[in-house]
Amino acid sequence: MRRIADLPARALAGVGLLAATATLAGGCAAGTTDAGPAGPRSAGVQQSLDRLAGQIGGGLDDRRAGQLLTYVAYQRPIRDCMADAGFDYTPPRFVNPYEHWPAVRPLSMYDEIVPVDPAHVTANGLYVAADLARTPTPDSDDPGHDRLNKAGKAGYGAQVDKCEPPSKQYQDVGTPALAAKLFGDLDTLVGSVAGTSKVKAHSAGYATCMARRGISAANREELTGVVRDSYAALLDTESGRLAVATTSPQFVTAKAGEQAAAQADANCRRAAYELTLALLEPKLAAFEADHATELTRLAADWADVRARAAQAEKTIDW
Repeated sequence: MRRIADLPARALAGVGLLAATATLAGGCAAGTTDAGPAGPRSAGVQQSLDRLAGQIGGGLDDRRAGQLLTYVAYQRPIRDCMADAGFDYTPPRFVNPYEHWPAVRPLSMYDEIVPVDPAHVTANGLYVAADLARTPTPDSDDPGHDRLNKAGKAGYGAQVDKCEPPSKQYQDVGTPALAAKLFGDLDTLVGSVAGTSKVKAHSAGYATCMARRGISAANREELTGVVRDSYAALLDTESGRLAVATTSPQFVTAKAGEQAAAQADANCRRAAYELTLALLEPKLAAFEADHATELTRLAADWADVRARAAQAEKTIDW
């Protein structure tokens, strides 16, 4: 049976992590640095980039509103269709996927612009421990399905599939069309800077730098996989959730390894990060000036999304 978690997203092997704690003072390859925190200039550019990306991709309230509109546009037709077919269908409760997000950084797929400051590293690590420690959302009750026998449940599930609305009715209902256009423009801008030969040269030593710290990873995606593997022995084999308390020595040790890996990552990316933001600074100002009219219009579009979501939430009667 299709649940809201199954909706298409619209978003907009490692070695000794614990040993890495002892090797954080080790040197790195050319093109990386162990210098201190990023300076005020980088911090200012990061704030400008985050603000601009949030204006385009929506803040946390905007994204919740967009998800709620998608939820209603998807679930209401199923509920009505199921009722017409003689079934008592209870949609799953709405779950805000951004509830635990501290902020929105829509362009964080670029390693070159992920913050390297100690406060960010300490607060977030690589997000693995926070994700594993989060209490999972309980399944929603659906008595109209649960009280049926095996054959009835099969018929119920088949009818849900028949009642599912076409994607064009719900996929884009919560996202302004202009957001996708401007996000593409900003993505192109950041990608053009991150892909320059100067930035690539500063990033080239990342794997060697991490290896000297006892960690085998060519980029942040690989590093996150390494860190996730370090928690594997602490997870329930069936659910994939934590099988130990977050206060247990095993979890505390694994989290310390994650923090060590995150700090190593920040140190090994710092030179590329600072250069990328320095190159972006004048381009961001030009981008905002060139798109000023569109950004103003998009702010109104996001306000409309929030207003429509507020009305739609009042109509949820299940």
